[in-house]
Formats: sequence, C-alpha cells, structure tokens
Amino acid sequence: MNNRVFSILSAYAFNMKVIRCLFFFLPVWYVSAAFAQTDTAFINRANTFVERQPPTEKVYLHLDKPAYNFADTIWFKAYTVIGQHHQLSALSGVLYVEIISPNDTLVSRQTLKLTSGIASNGIALDAGLPQGIYRLRAYTKWMRNAGAAYFYEQKIRIGGIPPPVTAAIKPIAQKPDVQFFPEGGEMVNGLRSRIAIKAINSEGLGENIQGTIEDNDGNIVADFATRHLGMGVFALIPKSDKTYRAKIGSPGETLYTVDLPIAKTIGYTLAINNSQADSIFIKVAVNHEFLKEGQGNTFYVLAQSAGKIYYSAQGKLTGQVYMAGISRSRFPSGIVQFTLFNQNSQPVAERVAFIRGSDSLTMQVTPQTKTFQARQPVKFNLVAKGSSRQATGTFSISVTNETAVGLDESLESTIVNSLLLTSDLKGSIEQPNYYFTGSTQASADLDLLMLTQGYRKFKWKQALGAEPGVPVYQPESSLELSGTVQTMAGKPVPNGKVVLTATRGNLITDTLTDANGNFKFVNLDMADTSKVTLNAKKSNNNNNVQITVLNPGYAEILKSAGSDTTTSVLPPQITAVLQQKYSGYQQLQKEELIKRGRILKEVRIKANRIRKAPELTYSANLNGPGHANQVIMGDDLNMNSCPYVSGCLIGKVMGVKFNAQGEPINTRSVGMNTLEKPMVLIVDGIMMEGSHLNELNSNDIYSIEVLRSLSYLTIYGSNAATGALVITMRRGGESRAKQTSFSGVITYLFKGFTPTRSFYTPKYSAATPLPDLRSTIYWNPNVITDKDGLATIEYLNNDNKGTYRVVIEGIDDNGNLGRSVYRYKVE
Repeated sequence: MNNRVFSILSAYAFNMKVIRCLFFFLPVWYVSAAFAQTDTAFINRANTFVERQPPTEKVYLHLDKPAYNFADTIWFKAYTVIGQHHQLSALSGVLYVEIISPNDTLVSRQTLKLTSGIASNGIALDAGLPQGIYRLRAYTKWMRNAGAAYFYEQKIRIGGIPPPVTAAIKPIAQKPDVQFFPEGGEMVNGLRSRIAIKAINSEGLGENIQGTIEDNDGNIVADFATRHLGMGVFALIPKSDKTYRAKIGSPGETLYTVDLPIAKTIGYTLAINNSQADSIFIKVAVNHEFLKEGQGNTFYVLAQSAGKIYYSAQGKLTGQVYMAGISRSRFPSGIVQFTLFNQNSQPVAERVAFIRGSDSLTMQVTPQTKTFQARQPVKFNLVAKGSSRQATGTFSISVTNETAVGLDESLESTIVNSLLLTSDLKGSIEQPNYYFTGSTQASADLDLLMLTQGYRKFKWKQALGAEPGVPVYQPESSLELSGTVQTMAGKPVPNGKVVLTATRGNLITDTLTDANGNFKFVNLDMADTSKVTLNAKKSNNNNNVQITVLNPGYAEILKSAGSDTTTSVLPPQITAVLQQKYSGYQQLQKEELIKRGRILKEVRIKANRIRKAPELTYSANLNGPGHANQVIMGDDLNMNSCPYVSGCLIGKVMGVKFNAQGEPINTRSVGMNTLEKPMVLIVDGIMMEGSHLNELNSNDIYSIEVLRSLSYLTIYGSNAATGALVITMRRGGESRAKQTSFSGVITYLFKGFTPTRSFYTPKYSAATPLPDLRSTIYWNPNVITDKDGLATIEYLNNDNKGTYRVVIEGIDDNGNLGRSVYRYKVE
C-alpha cells in the first residue's frame, strides 16, 4: 500500500475513532468535576480582566439601496451600539460619516448628532462624480482607539458599472497569496490537526486552488481543494522528523510550492465541533511527550463573546484527550472566542466559532392588499417579536425597485451580518450575507471563515489583571472647540478669559483657561459651518496674547485593497486617449528632468535652507502631480484672517482674480468666448463649477495646483477651457493641527452638525403628469413599534413597474437585531 493511500485510510480511521470517543465520553464530561470546576483564582482573575476592559462601540448604516446613479441621494440610518448585548449606545453623541473615492480621497464628510445611538440623513451625490466603487464609512471618536479597521465600512457603486481599466498595460495575473491556519493556532507532532487554507489573489479576493501536501521526502500525505472563495480545509498528523509543503496548481499550469507552518515538538491542540444543533463540542489534546512532562498540570478553557465570559472550565492532564459538550443556549448570537490556557495562565491555543442563538427579532410584514399597481397607495402592518414577547424598538424601511437597482444579496451588508460578524473579524469579508442564507453548506463555509479570517477584538496575550491602558481618544458627547492661550513669549496664560461669539444662532459663551493655558467649549450645538470669533484676555484684561485653536482631527483614510484608481472626471470614451497622451507627456517630462539633473550636477549652489518639494501623491492632476503653472500648499494660506478660500488666495495666485461671488477668473485670455468666465475646480478628481470654491472648508485643503496655460489645459479639452484649480483635500490624518493668531482675536470656521435632509414623498394627482421613475420608492428611518410590537407603514408606488423589494431593519430595547425582506410585483 503506498504512503498516500495509507495516510488517507489512517486519517479516516482516526476520524471515526475520534467520533466514537466523542459520543462515548460526552456523558462523562458533562458531569465530570475534572473538566467542570469554575471556582478558581485564575477564572476569577479572568472575569475581572474582562470586566475592566473599556466598552466597544460599533456602527451600522442601513442604506436605501446598494448602488446609486449620478446626482442620487444616499439615504441612511445609523445604528450605534455598545457592549455585550448590542444595545443602543449612550456613550457617544457625535458620528462621522464619510464617502471615500476609488483613489482613496475624501469626497464628503458629515458630522451627525447621535440621539440614543441613532442618527439618519441623506448624502446628495454630485452629478460630476466619476463612476466607480466608493467606500462609505462611519465611526465615532471613541472607535478611533481601536483603529480604522474597526470602523463601519461598506462599498457602494456609483454611476452604473465600474469603468474599464484604462491603463496601457493590464497587470499580469500573479500567483495567489496562500496561507495555512492550523485549528487552534499551531500543529503539534503526533496530533491530528485540521488545517484551514485561504488563497487571495492580487485584487484581495478569494481564489479557489487545489493541490497536494507532501513531506520533505516527497511523500504525498493529503489532497486539498478550496471550496468557497479560496477557503478550504484538510487534516494532517505531523511527524517529528518531517516538514511539509503544499504543491499547488491546476491542469496546464506550472506547479508552485508553499511551506506549511512548522509543527511544535510538544504542546496542546484545541478543536471545536460546531456542526450540531444543540451543543458545541470542545476537544483538548496533548501529545505523548508533553503528557510525560506535564502529568497532573492544570489547564483552563474560557469562552467569551463581546467582552463577557459565558463558559469557563478547569482540567488536569491525566490523559491525552479531553472532551466536553456545551449547550448553545449559554451563548448569545455572534462570534464566541474559545481560549485554552496552560498551568501558568498563558494562552496556548485559540479558536473562534459563530453561534446562531435564539435572540434575533422576527418581523412579520403583512400587506393590506393582494395586488399592486403603479401610483397605488400601499399599506403594510409590521409585527416585531423577540424570543418571548412583542418587541418595542426602532426600525428603518427601504422600498426599492429591484428590477431597476439590481442586486446580489450575498454581497449585502445587513444589520445582522455587520454587527454580529464582519465587525469582529480581520480584513474585508466577501459575500457577508451568503453565510446567513440558512443552508447547511453556508454554515459549513462560515466555519471555514472562522478558521481563516481570525478574531480581532479580544487579546488574551495581555497580562491578566493588568490595568487597562488609558484610551487616546475620549468619547464625544457633543461638539467641542478647544485651544490654548499663551503670552507673546509662548508661556501659558492661566485663568485667562476666552469669549466665543457666533452670529449664526446668536451664541455668546465664555470660559476660563486652566493652569496650562488650555480652554475648551463643550455642548456646541451649531448646524453646518458657522463663523465664530474667539477673544482672549489675561486675567487683568490685557489682550496682548496669542490664541491657538485646535482643529478637529479626523481619522486617516487608509488605502483599500484593490482600489480603483482608474476613474476619471472625463467621459470614459476619451479617457483612454488622454491617458495615452498623459503617458507620453510623462516620458517627455522625465527626460527633461534627467537633462536638468545632469546640468545641476555641474552647478554648486549655496543656500541656508532648501525647501522640500511638496508631496502631491494624491493629486488628480492629469498632467502629473505638481505639473502646473503654480502650486500652493494649504499650510501656506493664512486661514485665520480669511476663512473663505477666495479671500486667502487673493494676491497669492498669479494671473487669477476673483469676482464678487468668489469665483476664480483666469486673467490670461484663453479665447474670446471664455473671457471673464470662471475657472473650473477639480476637487479630488471631481470636476465642478468655480462657484463652489467658497463652499470648501479652507482648513481641509491640502494643495491647490493652478492650471492657466494651454500646455496644462489641453489634456482636459473643452472641460477646462477657462483654466482650472486642481484641489487636493486633506486625507483625515493630514488635517492641519491648529491655527494661531497673535492679536488675541481669531476668526474660525467651526464645522457644526450637518443639516438633516428629508426624503421626498410625492402626492400624485392629475395635475402631476410627469412620470416618477425613482428607483427608491420609499425611505423611512423613523419607524417605531409600540408596546405590542406593532407599526403601520404607508406610501405610494411610483410609475416604475417590476419587482419591489421592502427591507426592514432595526433593533429593540434589549439590543436584539432584526431584518425582514418582502417582495411584491407592480404590474
């Protein structure tokens, strides 16, 4: 019998033996004191450690639809939850919602007031947005302590299908990145391990592969094939004198190899069987060598979810295999982290599993009519129910024409898969809603996801009992404005008086500086961008001081995997031509720079300080970053004395004047027909009229590239015949930290709460003959069920025929999540 067949039969025999042992031992381990004691000093310390961790906030946005056209509005409701039971958060009172472009720049940002964890609004999309895949993200200041990876983030499609790649040469397909994940964390010699595998291609997506596992002598010990989005699993019993590698390839392709992790000589393994309906089974194993060394040693198993321990057990090493069954009813819905600790209270193995509990809301949607017509009134009854009673809660409803919108349900982000799954896993999750289809295969594939993606929330490797670190960012209960007051010599001014005046809202308030000259205004409930004036004086009323305002710091925008940087402000049909021209232009520029470089090598220049060339990595200038008549950096603009952008640019931009409306005018006549016509703005790749210049927040501007001459405008054609200002906005972390005035008075543009938009609900009559063809028929973010769990929903169908999709999502007073989808056909 060859080695390969023998290994397969051995693995099969081992599997059957384990299964028989499992059912043989389960009745014993359910009641055995050896693996059920919980009254120990270690477990008490672990509970204390968990309870002392700072609470975790999560955000989810319910969107009216998954894709949008130009000039559409993104309607959303934000649910901000906290703690173990996902109850609506009262910790934060401010939420930031951002749209990030395909080339990882900020398109828009809203600052919203959270009321009991809830906020809703609409984001109007500019008609000039390039088509492509954008990112919508939301976060609170408190969430920044964990980093941007913990923010809510959802990809949305704007402007139809993504544009084609316009690069001259498409990247050559690369071998996928292949990783191996032994269950529990590590392989141990002599112990059977399930090894999960995940293959990711260059675009960050799962790619299915197949191959064999061979040892260092070339013997094949296992076959494998990924089965879902590049994920799969196989079994292996590593031997002490062997190393292993995977040989990967498909028919007709060149084979390549990837080394498996090196197995430990001695140690523990931890396995979880999560396939049974009522119970979860745990298996702890040690190899023979380790048992001889550690006979009688104590070990512990803890299971926690969302910062609460739901199961704890203690055992002693008297044999090689220990098993236990745990009732599913002990756990809430979501990811449960099982951790094995050794006798020294150190974590040695870990496994996560997704538990489907009985704590979800059920929502029944019942229409009051059986047929549906265009422009017909529609009325639904909604009944929300928890596990044991009717549910009072807050919900949002979206009705869209599914025929017009198009949909892949497996890709949808929902309140359930977002708050229970994707928010707790590392990296981007493909097809998150697929795992909630209820099929047996989807459940098995979800367990593969648990084996490969990795839980990221709770790190036991911190010393148990250690003091939690002080969070860098404190929760925002309201908007704040802070700064410092110093003497002209830079010394702090204690007990100084600072007066804030805002003409909008008729606000006048004051405060005193502390011993370090710091001041802070809290509970500033101002809408939109408000012009405020700060006056500072010493305690003796002397105003010979300098006042510094700290600008709000926004989260940095990180580059996403597979970012689409090929979108353009120009029509797709001419983008390829321009890109080809741009490539040739870049080559000429490169050759010219090389020539200049050779000349400069022969010249000796003496200077006290050489200014570093500005970093314009994210510029959307089609001529190439920095290739302009003039480049002005945002840090060089005195925003204190001229809060409006046009005022800051007067006298600084050569050959450009500004009319009474603040529009830039190119004084260099490009053509008689364009004389005195405003220049266009290109803001992070989005082309817009010059009248929008003063609507920009001057403190958010990173750089301005001035294009006035034909040599720089030709590439834009007639779109920028009058000239252009290519404006690059700051990317969150690049925000200017502060503004300082030396006169004791400073004028500041305060970014207040974004005004709330309301969804338009038409009232049809014979006097409104124009067709209503909107793909979002109805949006209501404020559906509240009463004490009996009831709510009524009423609206009008529009003129679009097809399949209408009703999606209701929400959360009850106890933090239980619910989602319901109902479809009907409009003839």
